Amino acid sequence: MKFSLIVSTRGRVDELKTLFRSLLDQTCRDLEVIVSDQNEDDRLQALLAVPYPFPVIHLKSSGGVSRGRNLGLARATGEICCFPDDDCAYVPRLLEEVAAFFDQHPEFGYLCGRSFADDGKDSVSRHSKTAAEITRPKILSQCIEFAIFIRRAALGDDRFNEEMGPGAPTPWQCDEGPYLLLRLQGRGVRGYYDPRFQAWHRRPVTNYGPKDIDRTYRYGCGNGYFYRRHGYSVWTFGYQLVKNIMAIAIYFVCGQPARARLYLARLQGRWHGWNGGRETPARP
Repeated sequence: MKFSLIVSTRGRVDELKTLFRSLLDQTCRDLEVIVSDQNEDDRLQALLAVPYPFPVIHLKSSGGVSRGRNLGLARATGEICCFPDDDCAYVPRLLEEVAAFFDQHPEFGYLCGRSFADDGKDSVSRHSKTAAEITRPKILSQCIEFAIFIRRAALGDDRFNEEMGPGAPTPWQCDEGPYLLLRLQGRGVRGYYDPRFQAWHRRPVTNYGPKDIDRTYRYGCGNGYFYRRHGYSVWTFGYQLVKNIMAIAIYFVCGQPARARLYLARLQGRWHGWNGGRETPARP
């Protein structure tokens, strides 16, 4: 079973080297790597010129991570497509185990795993602890983009929403992965989540400065947009806002105003994203 690994990258070289080293350690070698290079210079030339035991396709792209992934999908030839971040790494047997899962479970069109940091705990988001079929209510705890594996045949003509994700020309800077998976579900494609399938990602360091506030706001925008565009109810979205407001209050009372401001930025972003997604819902 052949894999197409599609990597959108910008501004990183050493981190991308870490990813490539992890691919050299894979027990499954039937793979190709498609690099959607969004740098304006040639900083990746030396890294990509190395002779690897798998094909490396170098594409130049722009417009954010989702556009880069879609460009790579147009060149993909593998049966399974996945989308590692340029600063993550795959554990050595991951691709072999993913291939075995798809061989054993033809009823599923995609598989999601979890991310972990150096301490073994969740790195980028809070993941469900229980393996289960992916469902609409739980998808945000069952999906992280760089641990998504999709049968190319199941993907069909569906692609990432290029208005979403890091680097997109909009404020909607996250949740492009679950957005795509819900589109697949709308066509009857089933997916499975299992936390035993793991990809490493360094846990982001938050200093509560202007840069962190801005990133949190834009991620909140993407989350609110996701809820509105996929037709979630006001009550479902409102529950998220209530949790957000409670976190703000708790951190202010506990004497952590910087952390409270971070949650305030997320709250404002979610509200902006919800109101920015008023168009006809994408839910099939």
